[in-house]
Amino acid sequence: MNLSLIGLQWGDEGKGKIIDFISNFSNVIIRYNGGHNAGHTIYKNKKKNIIKIIPSGIFKKYCLCLLSDNVFLLIENLLKEIKLNFKNVFISKNIFVINLIDEFIDYLFDKIIKIGTTFSGISIVNFRKVIKCCFNIRNIFKFNFINIIKKVVFFYNIIFIFFKLKIKIYIFFLFKKIKKNIFFIKKKIINNCLIINSNIDKFFESSQGVMLDFNKGTFPFVTNSNIINKSIYIDTNFYLKKIKFIGIIKSFSTRVGNGFFNTKFKKQKNIFFSYINEEFGSNTLRLRNSGWIDMNSLIEMIKINNISNLIITKMDSLICLKYIKLLINYKINNKKFFDYKNNIYNNNYFLFNSWKKIKNNYFQNEKNFHLYIRFIEKITNTPIIIISIGKKEKDLIFL
Repeated sequence: MNLSLIGLQWGDEGKGKIIDFISNFSNVIIRYNGGHNAGHTIYKNKKKNIIKIIPSGIFKKYCLCLLSDNVFLLIENLLKEIKLNFKNVFISKNIFVINLIDEFIDYLFDKIIKIGTTFSGISIVNFRKVIKCCFNIRNIFKFNFINIIKKVVFFYNIIFIFFKLKIKIYIFFLFKKIKKNIFFIKKKIINNCLIINSNIDKFFESSQGVMLDFNKGTFPFVTNSNIINKSIYIDTNFYLKKIKFIGIIKSFSTRVGNGFFNTKFKKQKNIFFSYINEEFGSNTLRLRNSGWIDMNSLIEMIKINNISNLIITKMDSLICLKYIKLLINYKINNKKFFDYKNNIYNNNYFLFNSWKKIKNNYFQNEKNFHLYIRFIEKITNTPIIIISIGKKEKDLIFL
């Protein structure tokens, strides 16, 4: 069976750990969007591993990891990560290539528009892609690649003139650097369709959460990729075969950077909760903003992505709190609203008591633990199949 796991919040839902576990039973893990602006954290032998571009099945010997079409690749970043398990990594020839200069330009633009990006250059590559001033891996091996580089260098120099910077990029410097980097991964470049449309079962891994989707997220504070499940068929050229869509959420909400966050904790509580639960961005190491689950946005994302089952993570993190809340709806002048994209502050919450301990046996846990899980199931009308209660792979409860 083909599976897809997608985060239903702003990312950081703990996808890395769950995908690492599921890769024990999968032949292929496919990354189909984003770039190194995503960070997945996996604990192995008490060691914390952060991977940004390679799929989370990289630690399994017999699981292939494919970077599919529409992934944006910074080759320098890939060369750092493939040391983990280079034999199992394959790269589509249609992947678009990022240069380190794109990261610098991304930083310059964010100083003006103040989105709070990860400075990974993804937005700049997307811009170059739209104006046909971009290249993918297969272009590097063409005899006229030097002409493509000329267009890219022209773009960079125009941007530097705009920012009044006395910087000039030379064609042959960039040309030689790209050719040198591509040499190390040349043998891993394949035709994407050889794996995507084969008969083996596949597991599709999203980069960020759907609340950061370019079209359906909290625009403009979003990523530059389509995260929702429908994009799998376009981004990977996967035939219209059946996929089971599974959603993953945290027992609370977090997001990094700027943007609308209606259920965010107050400043002191946010700092305390984020520090005690090590809520730092895997990519930027910035302190995450923490808050309660917004059930309105969760229900909408479940419908949009045709989610059949849910996975909930970090249930152990709520032990430090006395009370837990779930946002049910918003109110203005005693009228109910459900639009999560508007900055409405009068929230209606459902209150729960927290729990003191968590055990691996679901039925041995406290009543409040059960009430919280079953309430989410009832409101979303979606069964929860896995509960994560810790950092280790064994810290899972199966329902």
